[in-house]
Amino acid sequence: MKESEHINIPTPKNFSFQECLHYLDRGFDDCLYHLGNNAVSRLVQLCDGTALINIYEKSNALQIEILKDSISNDNLKEVRVYVLDWLDMERNIQPFYELLSKNVALKEFPNLYFGARLVGISNLFEALCWAIIGQQINLTFAYKLKRSLVEKYGEKEVAGNIVYYLFPTPEVLAKLDRNELIEMKFSRQKIDYILNVSHAFLDNQISKAILLNCNSKDERAEKLTKIKGIGIWTANYVLMKTMRDMSCIAYGDSGLNNAINIIFGTSKKPAKEEVDSIFKKFTNWESYLNFYLWRTLV
Repeated sequence: MKESEHINIPTPKNFSFQECLHYLDRGFDDCLYHLGNNAVSRLVQLCDGTALINIYEKSNALQIEILKDSISNDNLKEVRVYVLDWLDMERNIQPFYELLSKNVALKEFPNLYFGARLVGISNLFEALCWAIIGQQINLTFAYKLKRSLVEKYGEKEVAGNIVYYLFPTPEVLAKLDRNELIEMKFSRQKIDYILNVSHAFLDNQISKAILLNCNSKDERAEKLTKIKGIGIWTANYVLMKTMRDMSCIAYGDSGLNNAINIIFGTSKKPAKEEVDSIFKKFTNWESYLNFYLWRTLV
């Protein structure tokens, strides 16, 4: 019989749980969480096992229900830290809104997308694999590939007739059967890249701790791009979503290019100089501007 505990996280200024749900519910059928009844639930890895968490909003706070075989005080702290990071709740985004208000083309963003937070991916390995999966294909197909991979290789738990999954570990994917992924419609190149990343983790070439030890974003990006299959777009995406570096721009991203073209009237594939000219007034908020520009598309 699983234990149940609740924790309460007051919602900060300029935070919208509904905007978080909107981002999570873009119609792509993500296999790592379940949405329903204005709540999101998912399986998370804790220090001593897995827990199922359900997050919903009530009385100006997020309520998190935790289901686990045995729940310790450390588990409660872990879940709190996880949710705060996942939904980027501890960041004061008022300075970003003030910058937006000074830009003629972007001044309505705080009203249109009030409280939208840069929803993250706390697992570095998952973030890298997801970025590789999504390279040069549309999001609908990318999510199908992700589901196939996770359902085949990820740890799972069933609750209330819903199957919850964890993203597979490097140990598991390092031993994957190439033919199985080919049957899932993975390209041979993507398979090679996922294997490269898996072995890089197992060989301690890369980890969250290693990146945190770096002295700059450039140094982190250099560590990442040494792994074959990780280019500058993937590095920026992961630094933004996992390492929470707020100065990242997803250069070359088709969605970002599309948003910039629509809002600023640039070419359909704006040059780096065009992109930089837009972002230059948002120093240390580039990641958030990137995220809000993506938000305009959905």
